[in-house]
Amino acid sequence: MLINIIDVGAPNTHAAKNGRSYQSIEVTYKDDQGQVKNKKLMSFSNPSVFNHIKDLTKGDQINLRTEKDAAGYWQWIGLEGDKTVATETKTAPQTGGRVTGSNYETKEERAARQVLIVRQSSLSSAVELLGPGKSVEEVLAVAKQFEDYVFAKSTGIDAINEMEDDFPL
Repeated sequence: MLINIIDVGAPNTHAAKNGRSYQSIEVTYKDDQGQVKNKKLMSFSNPSVFNHIKDLTKGDQINLRTEKDAAGYWQWIGLEGDKTVATETKTAPQTGGRVTGSNYETKEERAARQVLIVRQSSLSSAVELLGPGKSVEEVLAVAKQFEDYVFAKSTGIDAINEMEDDFPL
């Protein structure tokens, strides 16, 4: 897992119940999905990882090997490669795409979602209008008329004008 270091806290020394001492550090980092996370490392759990991590600074990137322990927590068990310092690069802003790290839908995604909502509503309305016992084709045809009306593809008047006259003159 590639992480980008945001902050490495100063080592804190603690006294254990057995009289020995150990150190801990808080690491704030951005994971490979871009999420900011914190990790508390103890000097006794994996000394080689602890000693390497405590020397890192903001902007450093490192590849970690992780493993789930018996309690189900992800532990940092090793390093892949040496410390590399991240360099800032400026990229041109993307147009028409999703902003990195954003959970908001793009304009195109919102439009597609709206079409699905109208279709679902049109199907429900068609079933309610036609009642039970109608074929799928009949329901879909009426639902399509509702959908076209909502999206102004049809005014509905054309369908009425094309109907046969119930009362011939």
